[in-house]
Amino acid sequence: MSDEPRKRRSLSHVGGRADTAGPRAEADLLAHALDVEPSTDDDRDPARSHVHGFHTYPARMHPTTAARLVRAFSPPGGRVYDPFCGSGTVLVEAMLAGRAALGSDLNPLAVRLARCKTRPRTEPEVEYLVARAAEVVQHADDRRRARAGATRRYPPEDVELFDPHVLLELDSLRSKIESLPDEPTTLDLGLVLSAILMKVSRRPGDTSGGVVVRRIRAGFPSKVFTQKAEDWATRLGAFSRALPSPLPPRGDVSLDDATVLKAPRDGVADAVITSPPYAATYDYLYHHELRLRWLNLDAGMMVRGEIGSRAQYRRMSAADAPAAWAWELSRFLKAVRRVLKPGGPLVLVAADSAVRDVAIRADEIAADVSRDCGFEPVARASQARPHFHEPSAAAFHDRPRFEHALLLRRTG
Repeated sequence: MSDEPRKRRSLSHVGGRADTAGPRAEADLLAHALDVEPSTDDDRDPARSHVHGFHTYPARMHPTTAARLVRAFSPPGGRVYDPFCGSGTVLVEAMLAGRAALGSDLNPLAVRLARCKTRPRTEPEVEYLVARAAEVVQHADDRRRARAGATRRYPPEDVELFDPHVLLELDSLRSKIESLPDEPTTLDLGLVLSAILMKVSRRPGDTSGGVVVRRIRAGFPSKVFTQKAEDWATRLGAFSRALPSPLPPRGDVSLDDATVLKAPRDGVADAVITSPPYAATYDYLYHHELRLRWLNLDAGMMVRGEIGSRAQYRRMSAADAPAAWAWELSRFLKAVRRVLKPGGPLVLVAADSAVRDVAIRADEIAADVSRDCGFEPVARASQARPHFHEPSAAAFHDRPRFEHALLLRRTG
């Protein structure tokens, strides 16, 4: 295998006809938000434009869907809140639409990504980032030529995941980044390092286990780091130039548990637009374990509070899974109600999932639990989605799996 990195598609969308329910005007807006073209590997694709295309993140909301929901369900100049903000897609689109962007997540990698994506940069700041990246690479090159050893002891999982010379080169990049005194640039360059880890590892991809053989030459990790830093600088500049005038406030992103929400104050949001984890579908802690470790990020909140994880649902009875997801969703709805203004809209993008042969129908569960949590279901748009998990395929034998855009409104 060559040492040129393969392009990976972190997000795809299949489109298709939408089934709707509720008032025609609201339902049509939801359907329009879901009606996007499949993603491609072209950077002109909205899914990869400017800061959206920088760092992989599983199950990102399509930027076109986010943009349409923001413009349809939040007032001009209003505050949009995403309590499952992930890498910041909704927040970025809110800023581009002239809204104030508020977000939170219990994944510290997500918080760092969203904070960096939603901080507008001046041209000098972008140029400074590139210059600092060059210093980092020069440091790594000097240490490689000097045959310097590692600056720390690495755990067995890193020794298995990287060729010895690759691990040493990554160590040099990391040590220089951590020595930089200016925090904003340090955060940016840490994310650049995070973005290249899989490309130079023996793992096939973010969501794949096992290892593969890759022939990676000396100096290649630094080359990829340089390319990614320059790409990040270009994307930051493009995003900053695309922002409306006057500039909206920079994103306000906090580390918080969506089932508790300690950070936002009461009634701060004009609209909540979010996509909770799809039940029994992903294990975000596993997906991000390597990056969390390399960025020295504390995953304690994720360990204690990740909802919907596949590992968690795999351990329970299939018959208990829908009720378990209803309970987790109700905890979130009760917490977020306090943050949303009375009468304000909550838009959920959620998909059906399954545990073995039992389907977890996201739209039905949301409608069932929302009324007891202070919300009124208003409208729905649903599109059929393929189901790739063969062991649970029987759950969708009679009725397809759907992805939904659900509009709830806070009562009282």
